[in-house]
Amino acid sequence: MSAIAAILNREGSAEGRSIRAMLAAAPHRGSDIEVLSHGRCVLGICRHKEWPESAIATEGGIAVAFTGTIDNCDSLVNELEGRGLPSIQPTPAGVLLAGFRVYGEKLPNMLRGAFAAVLTDGSRLWAFRDHVGFKPLFFREDARGCYLATEAKQIVAGAGIPREPDHDVLKRIFYKEYDDNTPSALKGVRRLPKATLLVAGDDGIVLRRYWQPERLLESAGLSEEDIRDRFGEMMTQAVARILTGHDVLSLSGGIDSPAIAAFAAPEYLKLTGRPLPVLSFVFPHLPSVDERPYIEMIVSALGLELHTYEISANPLDRLRQWADVLDGPVPHIWISDSEEYYRVAKALGFRTILTGEAAEFLVEMRPFILQHLIARGRWKAAAEQIRVMRSARRSWKSIGGQVASTFLPGFVEAAYTRVRRPYRSPRIPDWLDPRVVNEVKARHTVPVRHRWKDHQLHRFTGPGLSIEVEADEICQVLCGVRTRMPWADVDLWEFFLSLPAEVKYPYPQRKALVRRLLRGKVPEPVLDRQDKTFSDDSVKERFRYEMIRYWLLEKPYRLEGVDYKRLTERIEQRRFDTVDILWSVDLAKIHAFLDLWQE
Repeated sequence: MSAIAAILNREGSAEGRSIRAMLAAAPHRGSDIEVLSHGRCVLGICRHKEWPESAIATEGGIAVAFTGTIDNCDSLVNELEGRGLPSIQPTPAGVLLAGFRVYGEKLPNMLRGAFAAVLTDGSRLWAFRDHVGFKPLFFREDARGCYLATEAKQIVAGAGIPREPDHDVLKRIFYKEYDDNTPSALKGVRRLPKATLLVAGDDGIVLRRYWQPERLLESAGLSEEDIRDRFGEMMTQAVARILTGHDVLSLSGGIDSPAIAAFAAPEYLKLTGRPLPVLSFVFPHLPSVDERPYIEMIVSALGLELHTYEISANPLDRLRQWADVLDGPVPHIWISDSEEYYRVAKALGFRTILTGEAAEFLVEMRPFILQHLIARGRWKAAAEQIRVMRSARRSWKSIGGQVASTFLPGFVEAAYTRVRRPYRSPRIPDWLDPRVVNEVKARHTVPVRHRWKDHQLHRFTGPGLSIEVEADEICQVLCGVRTRMPWADVDLWEFFLSLPAEVKYPYPQRKALVRRLLRGKVPEPVLDRQDKTFSDDSVKERFRYEMIRYWLLEKPYRLEGVDYKRLTERIEQRRFDTVDILWSVDLAKIHAFLDLWQE
């Protein structure tokens, strides 16, 4: 609902004209513009008047531009006042200015929420976004200076560079080879990684991570009772600090969103005196997808207010327009689904949407736990894992293969991946060259004994919630709502990271620890359900072959590794399965983005 921009000019005083051009390049962010010149730096913000999420201020020789929310603003004010700082404005901008004077570059790690900020003393500049990356921030450095802004298109406008696609980035996006350091799909624009501090001055730009979650990994020694108590405290805090009184929960029949409901419902009742509203997809004509029986069970048990609707969005609608406003293709998610959901929520009068997303990153990264325990000599825990695997009827051959793989060097596996006969993965369509996919896998091979650790951390330090979340944030702006993910609360993430592997994943059952911690809070049939719904039927029902044909076969673009002849045959046969659909929609997004440069 707002944006920030900044220019540090190395040649003299920065001008306000360029910053205004940057902010105007994203009109959906708001027309209420404010600009502040401070030495060789100029800061700017824009916002919608009904969403005052951005601010610009100066005090004590430091200026700040801020957008987003700081969830622990009040506690930081109390802490700073306890250090003797008088008259602190209890606003995000006030906290940032006072906090920077006291904590300096340690300040970003003390903040909680979804935010992006730029501070300057007039000759240097500090910029950062939140730990998880909910608020985007892009930058560019050239001989004239440094440019920062909420969207990539704003950097292009401020720096006066051509708006061109980066074909290398497009290939990386399609083959899922992107991470926090992957530049924007617009050439010449870089993404500031999450949990990273950018410092710019006369000597150039330096990037430093301000959060090192790897230091927390398996650091806690808590009893089962302590874990239960701590989990309850962290979940209550995670929902309480983001509720506004105009909230709705996106509820499914799984575990993740009902867990949020269990903790948010009493807090929402305390805040408003009303039941917590929930909004759920239902599919009355698709029993394999519909979760309404479980949803209604949860609503009844927790005293929630249920709203439902049937999803009808077409994933191929307005691809070109979305590629334009999002500054590139966005893999994995169907932005049309998000838009439809947000507009329904907004029409019902809700402004903030709570979701159960991100839980998988905390509680379901189970692979390679046995190899991890063996590599670290935790024999008792490894023996218990083997016992549990045998009780789940895993074969000795399968277990022995996992044990042996612990000692396989990464370079050997990478070499084998490159030279072995190409294979077809169930998740790779037959119109993709598996050698290209193999090469991507080989470049990112991690030794098996390190993969458990890599799985626990790569959502924090790798792609995680990156391109997809940035795109979804723009969709929220366009629809006039915002989403919050209690499972992505940093304090909650740190708690789960600190748990030992064998405690975090005690059984082969999915989300075993969380199921146990939720006993008595979420209905037992939900926690114990054996059936699982899949979206395949809904995906197939809404897919349109004539539209995919238009984008993939009637356009001149060709991406390396795609067998367009075979793709043509499959489209003409109309025999796509779900994997074909998902990959083809991602490819169509690439083509739609490139189509922006066609007359």
